[in-house]
Amino acid sequence: MTKLDAIIIGAGISGLVAAHRLKKMGRQVLLLENNDRAGGVIQTLDAEGFPIEQGPNSLRGTHELLDLVDELELNGELVTGDPRAPAYVYADGELHAVPLSLAALIRTRLLSTSAKLRLLREPFVQARSETGEESIASFVRRRLGDEVLDRMVAPFLSGVYAGDPEALSLQACFPRLAEFETAAGSVARGAIRAMRQSRSRKPARSLRPYRLCSFRGGLAAFPKAIATRLGADLLLEARVVRIARSGQFEIAIEHRGEKKTVHADSLLIATPAFAAAQLIGGFASEVGVLLAEIPYNSIASVPLAYRAEQMARKLDGFGFLAPRGAGLRTLGSIWNSSLFPGRAPDGWVSATNFIGGVTDPDAMNLRDDELVRTVHSDLQKVLGITGGPRQLPITRYSRAIPQYTIGHAARVAKIEAAMKNHPGLWLAGNYLHGVSLGDCIKNAEAIATEIDRNLKPET
Repeated sequence: MTKLDAIIIGAGISGLVAAHRLKKMGRQVLLLENNDRAGGVIQTLDAEGFPIEQGPNSLRGTHELLDLVDELELNGELVTGDPRAPAYVYADGELHAVPLSLAALIRTRLLSTSAKLRLLREPFVQARSETGEESIASFVRRRLGDEVLDRMVAPFLSGVYAGDPEALSLQACFPRLAEFETAAGSVARGAIRAMRQSRSRKPARSLRPYRLCSFRGGLAAFPKAIATRLGADLLLEARVVRIARSGQFEIAIEHRGEKKTVHADSLLIATPAFAAAQLIGGFASEVGVLLAEIPYNSIASVPLAYRAEQMARKLDGFGFLAPRGAGLRTLGSIWNSSLFPGRAPDGWVSATNFIGGVTDPDAMNLRDDELVRTVHSDLQKVLGITGGPRQLPITRYSRAIPQYTIGHAARVAKIEAAMKNHPGLWLAGNYLHGVSLGDCIKNAEAIATEIDRNLKPET
């Protein structure tokens, strides 16, 4: 019988970071992963000289990420996107750089003059008196107007959640915006107040100016480095057969034909919500029922490559997003070869394009050739491409991104209340407090600290 401080199930980024941090704290930890590799959806494929991200395409340069990069000695592999690289929105048949300053907002043709004037009214719009969650669409319409919703907010949500702003919860997706209105009566006044309070506190540690990060060989280098550090404390191809609890957690597993049982004081489930629901259903059924309610969308990643001379314009930024009324089926496009070095051979450009999501679930049923034809047609409209594309491997996810729909914040509160009945049990993943990799890293670090604190004997 093997006795451990903590067992973690799921070697995606959340499980890897939590295991790494606990091991650094001196804890005996075992990370179990059902697949034959670590990293979850973070996977980089070398397609004949084109590094293709089959999951997320970049990381935000947060303190937590950069500290881990230092610890893992990956600084020499880190590549960063130009923080000045524009992101675009396709509207009215052309690309518009997203305005990131007041001067840019005044100049942009993405919004009409009336929409800009409507923005100026925001501080004087009456605050919402109702309690409970509100859709992002409702909030933005009330405070900023229809045009800002359609041309700026909805495309942004397509890029982050591939979701529907009419269904996504403001309180779950952007709780600070809701707090600004509640506390100050206005988003603008709330943001100004928060900025002043931040300046009055002790100055935060400066952050190197990295907006987006990756690694020379792709994002997969990051989970691979953590997995290497974990060594024998990471068990791949380990299927969890049963979880029981009698004081300690008892986990029966099958590992490459061998059956074994491991015990631990703490158990962290770091899988998607639907998998976590099944794992804990036998001993924490009330939590499992709530987890199973969290919806996911489906999405396809369709990377294409072109010779540089096929492009009517230079790919000079992050990429573009498309409002649903812009006449495109493609949700957005990330210009890999513009964003990071080494993403295409000389003379070539590459773009990873996304199609599907909540507003277009039927896209997942298209054949590969139909997906390529649809996306290529959209890119021709946007970028003036001549000739055909070079097809690169397509990735489909039937359950891609958790949707923080109306009621999600309340559901999370219920989950956290129910978890108090199961001391020693922890949950980590992108379905609770943020869908980005940066959110997952930050939350996994915090959970590891809590696990360590709870394992320490009282003095």
